[in-house]
Amino acid sequence: MLEDISEPTGPAPVAVSAAVTTAPVISGLASTATATTITTSSSQETQLKDAVATRAKYLYFAYGSNLSPTQMRQRCIYNPDISARPLAIARLDGWKWIICERGYANVLPPNSISSPAQSKDGDGDQESHSDDVVYGVLYEMTREDENLLDGYEGVDHSAPPAPPDAPVGRDKRPNEQGNGSYNKWYVSATVVEWLADEEVEGSKGLRGKEEQKVLVYVDEHRVTEGPPKKEYIARMNRGIREAEALGLPVDWVQRVMRKFIPEGPDAGIQN
Repeated sequence: MLEDISEPTGPAPVAVSAAVTTAPVISGLASTATATTITTSSSQETQLKDAVATRAKYLYFAYGSNLSPTQMRQRCIYNPDISARPLAIARLDGWKWIICERGYANVLPPNSISSPAQSKDGDGDQESHSDDVVYGVLYEMTREDENLLDGYEGVDHSAPPAPPDAPVGRDKRPNEQGNGSYNKWYVSATVVEWLADEEVEGSKGLRGKEEQKVLVYVDEHRVTEGPPKKEYIARMNRGIREAEALGLPVDWVQRVMRKFIPEGPDAGIQN
């Protein structure tokens, strides 16, 4: 998941701040984003704050370098206190975690919901293994920050809708991947452990619900295993370190992720 792209592929967002402060610009956007200062009244400031805090419909399931809340705070510049706060550890049963031939993390769905591209390449016909499972971190995104992540993930917003008779229903896969690096899927995930305090807004109404419909970025076009990009290894090691501290199963990491990601210094220069 992009995770994976160092800067958004779509138009860079215009950062907006109130009064005389300068809006933050995240790394990778400095050359294209424009920091704009707008003088607003208190009522306008409230409207802006409320608009930015609009929650996305589904929780986001991170499985690659976005396992790192540190990276999420760097990317979710609109409302990082919401979008970069890990809510839970969850899993996708029957899915498979790989580094694909492009050099970044990807997840392959079970045979029962394989995409057309994966079936065409033959991976959709592979035998499933009983221990196929992907663990990840759930975040509650604001709509604005989800749009930013779409840029990092290289989502093609001009891609056509999925055909109504496609093997994967529109409820799970609304659109084709098109020319994007990843496509947006909405599937069921099982919560392993809730992390946020019950009083924290965002976890209200969710606790006790073991099954959650979540957003997962899936690369349908690149489904063959390959070596990771060199720069990605450090970011993955940071994501693994931070997610393990939250409760990501260490034995699963060693069995699945370490097949592709060698241990070593991470993006936070941790040994």
